[in-house]
Amino acid sequence: MTAPYDADIFELLKLTAISDWGISAAAGMIVFSILALIWTYFFADQTLLKMNDAFETDPKFYEDLHNIVEEMAIASGLSKPTVYVIEDEGMNAFATGLHPDKAAITVTTGLYNAMSRDELQGVVAHEMAHILNRDVQYAVLVAVGAGLIAVFAEIMLRMSRIFFSTGSSRSKKSNKGSGGALLLIVGVVWLLAAILAPLVAYMVRMAISREREYLADATAAQLTRNPKGLASALSKIEGHSNLKEKNTATEHLFIINPNRSFSELASDLTSTHPATSLRIERLMNLK
Repeated sequence: MTAPYDADIFELLKLTAISDWGISAAAGMIVFSILALIWTYFFADQTLLKMNDAFETDPKFYEDLHNIVEEMAIASGLSKPTVYVIEDEGMNAFATGLHPDKAAITVTTGLYNAMSRDELQGVVAHEMAHILNRDVQYAVLVAVGAGLIAVFAEIMLRMSRIFFSTGSSRSKKSNKGSGGALLLIVGVVWLLAAILAPLVAYMVRMAISREREYLADATAAQLTRNPKGLASALSKIEGHSNLKEKNTATEHLFIINPNRSFSELASDLTSTHPATSLRIERLMNLK
């Protein structure tokens, strides 16, 4: 269906929406969203573990780690999470799982080998706190949502090109050029949406991650009744958190960002985690 050149912007959008390709695009997005939600519910946590090359541990070889995880599970009133390990010299840890009864805690071999028992307990308590506070659900959904928004932005970008090309051709054919101008305007709007959607998603992900890290630190101190253990662990991890495999989609899950470090002057809009020094300061001030 072709819109007349003198159609106003609302009529143009209406005709676009009921066109064959417009209906197909809308139906495709609905189906894609439903399938993405189903996949998220059943497979997201395992996918995130595989993305980071984590493997389930044998209690015989990681007895101390399993004992500490069980202790913190009892302290939090939750079921014991499955324990995973990443073969990496970097020091880091994260938790995942969309339900507290089916959660997992993962630590790197570098962290396991470098921590004292009190420090390891503090790290495990921090990850258990994420499970207890349901932060894991937020983190997993945000990670998946970021991917969906990236796909959405790509669709918006491609549609903006259609509007630009159609609008330019109509402007050349029409003396008035109003229809072509309107299409160009719509193209600009779609292009801006394609640019801003990932940016907004990124800022939301950062804001959620920062506040949840502070909360998890405080909850971990309550579970262990020893805030100095986690504070000491964070001090050791800082500067040694980098992992061999870089994965920006899951960096917000880790106890300290494995890809970037943030100073106290880091912008709140770009930080996945608070500055480690500020986290340690808060922990040391807890009574």
